[in-house]
This record gives sequence, C-alpha cells and structure tokens, in this order.
Amino acid sequence: MSIKSKEEIELSDALFENIVKTLFIQGELIIADFEDKKSLYKKVLKINEKVNYKIVIDHKTNIIETAREFLSRKNYNYAKLLYATYFEHEINDLILELSQIQGLDKKTINEIIKSVNIIGKYSWLITILGAPKFSENHKKIIQKVSEERNAFVHYKYNPIEESIENIKDSNRNQNRLNEEFKKIESTITYLKRFKSRILYKGNKQFIEKSIKTK
Repeated sequence: MSIKSKEEIELSDALFENIVKTLFIQGELIIADFEDKKSLYKKVLKINEKVNYKIVIDHKTNIIETAREFLSRKNYNYAKLLYATYFEHEINDLILELSQIQGLDKKTINEIIKSVNIIGKYSWLITILGAPKFSENHKKIIQKVSEERNAFVHYKYNPIEESIENIKDSNRNQNRLNEEFKKIESTITYLKRFKSRILYKGNKQFIEKSIKTK
C-alpha cells in the first residue's frame, strides 16, 4: 500500500473538485446531492463509469496575472492585449458551457465561437443560449479594450483627439490611465460573478464548501 504525497493529495482533491463542478454545470448533479458527502462521492463514482473526461488547459489565470505584471511595469499596450485576450477566453468558455447544456455538438460550438465577434458574444449570443443580459457599461469597456488591442496588434492607430497640452501633462495622463485600468479590473470582477451566477445558479460557494476535504 503506497502512501500518497502531499502534492498527490492536493492534485487529486483539485481534480475531484473540478469534476464535481463540471457535473453540476452539466446537470448530472443537483444541489441536493451535496447534502451528504458520502452519497455525493458514490454518485460521482457511478457517473464516472460512463463519462469519458478530456483534460483542457485553462490559460485564463496565467493571462490575467501576466496582464497585471505588464500593468505594474506601465507597459500599457501589452497589458491591454492580454486583458482583451482574457475577456475573449472567458466569454468563449461561457459559450462552450452554455452550448453543451443546450446539447450542441462540438463542431457547431466551434463554428459559433469562430464566427461571432466579441460584442456579439457578449450580447445576443449568450442571450440566445439562455444567459441574462450582460451589463451595457461593462460591455463597452470590453469593446474598448478589444478595439485598442486590435489597433496595437494590427498597427491601426486612431488619431489622438486630446490637445498637446493634455498629452504633455503626465500627471493628468497617468490619472486617466489609472482610472481606465480600474474600470477594466471592475469588469473582470463583474464577469466572474456573472459567469458564476449562470453556471452555478448562485450555489458556487456552497458547492465548494461542501466538497472540501478539510
């Protein structure tokens, strides 16, 4: 009988937590299943006998951490590039989950994700897939970051409308940038709560607490 290392235990706990969350999102588990941990384990094991899991690497955490690193160095273009990429990853993930719940096949889901632009995804597409309306204010922030990302990547800069005096005023310009990135961070918080409310039906904290091993 082998003794598992601390790292192996932490990994198995993390895998179990992710499996349980996925099963809940997909409707295989209901909130009543979390009332008794032993019964929950048995049900998950039974479901696992007929489910073929595939591992998907989630880059969202690394993307947002790197974006904040660039921001801390005042490398604003690269920060916005990664913030925009993060917003795209998050909405694509939500579309994937909602589409699977609707029973759409993988090919159709991939075509939807590739063919709809970022604003369409944050507006009519998720509504069609059953999500509530996304905040207009936060949608505008995401649109602005995406447009600035595209301008930077494709070298399509728009003329600057500010006066030369304002541009030379470094303090005013820095305050504007600080406020801009505060709004971006606020949108990240909103988006995470928006997704959690949809996918976990307001039960995410209860589910996480129920499946903790300690």
